[in-house]
Amino acid sequence: MTQATIGVAIITGAAGGIGSACVTKLAEAGWPLILCDISLARLEERAAPLRAAGQQVELLAGDMSDPAILAQLEAIIGDRPVGAVIHTAGLTPTMANAARILEVNYDVSARLAALVRPRMAEGGCCVLTASSSAYLVSSPEIDAAIAALTSDDSSSLLPFATSPEIAYPISKRAVIRLVGREAEAFGARNARIVSISPGLIDTAAARKEAAASPQMEAMRQKTPLRRFGLPEEIASVAAFLCSPAASFISGRDIPVDGGMLVGLGR
Repeated sequence: MTQATIGVAIITGAAGGIGSACVTKLAEAGWPLILCDISLARLEERAAPLRAAGQQVELLAGDMSDPAILAQLEAIIGDRPVGAVIHTAGLTPTMANAARILEVNYDVSARLAALVRPRMAEGGCCVLTASSSAYLVSSPEIDAAIAALTSDDSSSLLPFATSPEIAYPISKRAVIRLVGREAEAFGARNARIVSISPGLIDTAAARKEAAASPQMEAMRQKTPLRRFGLPEEIASVAAFLCSPAASFISGRDIPVDGGMLVGLGR
């Protein structure tokens, strides 16, 4: 059975740096694709060469936090099984306030997982995007609040998210917890759910964050590989996790950070 025969693949943030690289990897593997991003123009630009090469590509443009967009995604999926999901859409600290970051990064991840769970093909995998920064914010109070989350409403985390810079890693720590919580339900369908925690990755969004935060350069200096990662390096791991080669990996977070967490002593 090839990957392309076990269902469709959904990629969110598909016009972004990491998302676009994931599109390339899954297209190479033969997946029929549903690409989601907030910009239709950028989606069309990304899809054009794939369609010219005969690739099956469907597009959905809109804000994933809008229930109407998730309803449209459900309609596009129809009765087809979902073989792969790579959810890269999200907000970084310079993009929004704390409440919005929690909503987009955690709530949307939870809603997307709930939407695809009953539609997952046997052997399928849902890959959410966390962050290595999630390992840098920890306290008994924060972890207890995250552990208490049982739905797609992260508002209970707002007292801890005192700034966008704190909201971001908290939202990603909650995504890691979500993956662990959802593993059993996905497993009941013989499907998997995992997260990837990128380190410092060379994307337009990361370059904007680096310009606003000198700490990122200090973190790069402490990364054993002494460089930013490439979007393709995250996409390779995501594609692997969606492949039969990763069939016994579920419920866990996979840091892909060039050793940054080791360098920081975490």
